[in-house]
Amino acid sequence: MKVKTLLAFFLANAFLMLSAQEGKFGYLDFNGTLRIMPEYLEAEKTLREIQSDYHEEIERSKREFERQYIEFMLEQDHLSASIVAKRQKELQLLMDNNAQFRDNVQLELEARRDELLMPLKKKLMKVVSDVCVEKNLDYVVDTGKGTYLYINPEKGVDLTDDVYRILGIQRKIESVAEGEQPVLIDDKEQ
Repeated sequence: MKVKTLLAFFLANAFLMLSAQEGKFGYLDFNGTLRIMPEYLEAEKTLREIQSDYHEEIERSKREFERQYIEFMLEQDHLSASIVAKRQKELQLLMDNNAQFRDNVQLELEARRDELLMPLKKKLMKVVSDVCVEKNLDYVVDTGKGTYLYINPEKGVDLTDDVYRILGIQRKIESVAEGEQPVLIDDKEQ
């Protein structure tokens, strides 16, 4: 009797382990979807405006350095060695400060980009989670990473249409006539 119970327990566990290994999965291009969200376009616009402000300041600093450098080059023959050395140090300091400012701007722009995109990523993750619960999926593959060479559509579920529907995004596809350039058209026009 114990052998039959033990055998039944073993077979039940084996069945559960096999079922767990064959989890149902979905797939979606996360970053591709993120980039077509209307909020993403607004975030990018804001980032470009901030970047433009910094670019103007970088250009102003560059012009100031060039002005001082040209002035130094024109005067250096008439200056004493100690004044030449002092001006060279000043120019070097100005050049170093400009380089440090550019580096700081780059770091600040990256941080600002992350700050602007975080709510969008959270929103998209919530929609993906909701669709997974709705479709009873165990996990999702991000096809945008390019690491999956093949996904069997009979085994997986493409979440793109469901996610786009919830986000209110019109799906666009590429249509190419022979010898023509690619044209983006709306799915519903076909």
